[in-house]
Amino acid sequence: MKGKPTRGKAVDMAKVVELYQQGLSMNEIGRRLGHTHGVIAYHVHKSGISLHNPRSQRCPVSTDYIKKLYEQGMSTIEISENVGLTPQAIYQRLLKAGIPLRSFSEAITLSAKRGRKKQQTGELNARWRGGRAIDTDGYVSVRVDGKQRAEHRVIWEKEHGVIPKGWVIHHLNGIRDDNRIENLCAMSRKRHSPSEIIKPHQERIRQLELAIYNLQKEEKK
Repeated sequence: MKGKPTRGKAVDMAKVVELYQQGLSMNEIGRRLGHTHGVIAYHVHKSGISLHNPRSQRCPVSTDYIKKLYEQGMSTIEISENVGLTPQAIYQRLLKAGIPLRSFSEAITLSAKRGRKKQQTGELNARWRGGRAIDTDGYVSVRVDGKQRAEHRVIWEKEHGVIPKGWVIHHLNGIRDDNRIENLCAMSRKRHSPSEIIKPHQERIRQLELAIYNLQKEEKK
């Protein structure tokens, strides 16, 4: 039995009725047979068969069971494939039950541990920000050759070479994320103390005073 032709392709009414009675939705039937939801809905209504009532079709899967699977490390997609619900439905169940949901980074890490997805690092990571980050102490780190390094040390080495063993790079103005080369000073770890760093500070102040004096001199010309 053929139905009304649509876009040059006739609708197989018998197949539509068969699939609908098997429990497939009109959208699913449309995707399978190559027709729109509207076309399938038209022929389902025309056939006179009883329509599905989604509200009366209660899902036998309990929220406790979904919670158990989620706490075992399964993703919403894996749970949906396991119980026959959509990932959105699983997400809503977890949300309404007040179950703490994983953050994006937690989900990616867990996915890598379970072998579902290889954890991407560096530029391949979705949260890549160029490799530049600021730690809790205020120091900036950058990614160099696949490793995170302190930016002030990298900048100083580019200008002066390898930092001597036991030496540190000090910020003259005390601002830890100000990594301009003129704000960096190398000194031994023993000298890196409040009393010992006064001298380079004084030298830096004199340089600034000289720069201010030269600017004022230029303005008067």
